[in-house]
Amino acid sequence: MNPAESNQTTASWHMNTSLANKTTLVTGVSSGIGREIAEYLAERGARVFGTARNAQSATPIRGVELVSLDVTVDASVSAAVQSIVQKAGPIHFVVNNAGYGLMGALEETSLDEARQQMETNFFGVLRVTNAVLPEMRKGGFGRFVNISSVVGFLPSPYMGMYAASKHALEAYTETLDHEVRRFGVRALLVEPSFTKSKINHSGKDAEIALKEYAVYRMRMKQAVEEGVENGDDPRIVAEAVYQALTAQSPRLRYPVGNGVLLSRMRRFIPAGLFDKISRKLFKLD
Repeated sequence: MNPAESNQTTASWHMNTSLANKTTLVTGVSSGIGREIAEYLAERGARVFGTARNAQSATPIRGVELVSLDVTVDASVSAAVQSIVQKAGPIHFVVNNAGYGLMGALEETSLDEARQQMETNFFGVLRVTNAVLPEMRKGGFGRFVNISSVVGFLPSPYMGMYAASKHALEAYTETLDHEVRRFGVRALLVEPSFTKSKINHSGKDAEIALKEYAVYRMRMKQAVEEGVENGDDPRIVAEAVYQALTAQSPRLRYPVGNGVLLSRMRRFIPAGLFDKISRKLFKLD
């Protein structure tokens, strides 16, 4: 890109980071964080299309147009994106939120369960992104905000495959941001900590339950349930998404709530000390 193109792209961002009338796709809006994000962005002027596996049975969201989309199926993603473009024109903003948690020790997690976790939490993001990116790139404008987690940069015993999917999402997003930035497109991360949601209801347990892990798995399960029950309001996640979408000079990562402190601890505390704190937090010793 020559200097003139670069200046034009910068000017475009300064003019267009408002949400007003921007076509915005949010995946996984049936409940919790996704629902809050979709409603929050619609309230601020975006034309929001929210996806659910079965939009007909999803609870309506004020100001949001519901679309059926299964992020694990190529044809479903392609059809949903095409229907949105036909109705509203080019998609300007994408919030990749669809996902679920998988509880179980790594030894208890089958390869099929691991694949299913990655298909939704990681490859689902790739499918949606690849379906939207070509036109966004050609238009010289767009943003992807991928909903990660504090376990995208922290270990998560007994939720190892969920953590792996979020670690992969972090690496993918940071790399994508470098590749598409010269086209006027950004890829960014929002990293919630425990958030009040229905993740405990939508999550899954590994089918195998080995007695050797039973006590500590149960401790972790209880810790997660308590964390979600006493977690951050999903509205603050929606606010972080809004900031990522509209900031003229966005940050790559937006840790949310308790995630801000955890992010700083991960960066600045010596590895040995952090390991001890983690094991105490997870009640592993």
